[in-house]
Amino acid sequence: MSSTAITRSNPGREASRLDREDSLSTKSRRPTADHLIGSVPEMRRFGTEQGFCVVNARAGDHHDIHALLVSVLHQPSSAEFQAQLDDPFYEPNDRLLVKRGNQIVAHARISNREMHLSGRLLPISSLSDLVVLPEYRGEDCALELVHAAECAMIESGSQMAFLRTRQPGFFARFGWTVGARHSYSTAGARDILSRLQQRETPAHNPLAPDVPPTSIRMWRHVELAALTRLYKQKSEHAYGPLTRTDAYWQWLVSRRAYDSIYVAIHGPDKLELDDTLTPIVGYAVMQEGRIVELVTAPHHRDAAAELLARACGDAIERDLHHIRVDAAPDESLHQIFAEAGGRGCFDESDQGEVTMVKAFDPMQLLVDFFDLMHERAKDAGLSLPCDLGLMIGGKRYAISIRQRTVKLLHEKLGRSYLECDSGQLTQLLLGHLDVAEAVEAGKIIASTRVATETASLLFPRLPFWRPTFDDLQAQ
Repeated sequence: MSSTAITRSNPGREASRLDREDSLSTKSRRPTADHLIGSVPEMRRFGTEQGFCVVNARAGDHHDIHALLVSVLHQPSSAEFQAQLDDPFYEPNDRLLVKRGNQIVAHARISNREMHLSGRLLPISSLSDLVVLPEYRGEDCALELVHAAECAMIESGSQMAFLRTRQPGFFARFGWTVGARHSYSTAGARDILSRLQQRETPAHNPLAPDVPPTSIRMWRHVELAALTRLYKQKSEHAYGPLTRTDAYWQWLVSRRAYDSIYVAIHGPDKLELDDTLTPIVGYAVMQEGRIVELVTAPHHRDAAAELLARACGDAIERDLHHIRVDAAPDESLHQIFAEAGGRGCFDESDQGEVTMVKAFDPMQLLVDFFDLMHERAKDAGLSLPCDLGLMIGGKRYAISIRQRTVKLLHEKLGRSYLECDSGQLTQLLLGHLDVAEAVEAGKIIASTRVATETASLLFPRLPFWRPTFDDLQAQ
């Protein structure tokens, strides 16, 4: 493919970027602690004869970057690479390169976004497409790229970063830890339809008002506002979804990384063209017999079964015998798949792939969660005042919870405390660990039973999940 095709001009690109800037969250990416920003090093030369250096990519590098990725990873397709360039959040300097002279020998891509976590927005980054030409893998190119990427993420204001890898040991050397689980279920399409038909139909009540039927049809582009509305309702208080602006939604559906999108209509089939008319109560994004995203309105959970039935029917017509759903671990769809004789994957590793996370300042992140921990303590009826000590990397802290405030005390531990490292603290904050199970397995040390019980209330296991739709690649 020619460089002209890769970097072709887009007349709507500038307007899209202006829309992006207007539609981004009013909450700016929070500056990171001064001691972290101060640690960002100058770019330096390394490797044999100091012939390698890390630089930010420029638009003129895109053709060579695509050639490098295809030569090593055999992807992305030309369509997917162009889609990455059209992403309204993307800038060329989001890519870091290792160059030897004018030759690009290694590459990494950073994405800066905001993530929903229990009603809060966290500025985060993602690291992807880390590749090194085979002949240069002994020159520390990957090590230098990861270090430079972390510095760039910190400088952008990110509080934590995520990546997916089949080499967790390499990233563990940099302080990364497993921070999420896979969450999907697979079952036979006919078995699911049979199970859905066996569900109990509620007895007819002649005094109850008539409930309009739910119908399923293909989504139309003029109804994008409906998808935006439903996703926003679902994600605002969830654990892990990314924010999606209007410009990002436009890009996501134009990327064509999916086969089809179904919508569930409550009552008569109408187009949803404005915010006052909301007949669309759910949607499902499909890719080759896989439901990559299914969202329903809060008071129309039954629409999920209707969307699932349609997906199964279409899969059978296309001679696809099994269907898969990617959804948060607390979604009821997983139960339907299990009852249909299917299997689920809720493990940290799936075919060797794991999601890793790194908090750049775990203690500051802990402080940022204090208001949420205060709510949890009150909701659980925890006797206040209450202290929980933390021994993190040999340093002593105490979380002091009072009726009105929560404080972090330094050089104080108390009788009831947890002992763990910064990676495990990050896992606790994300709800990745079950405290009691971690203590029993010896991953975390609890000084007393009270410490285990208190920590279980303050750091509960959460259904953390990142929707798959954002990561699908155009074909």
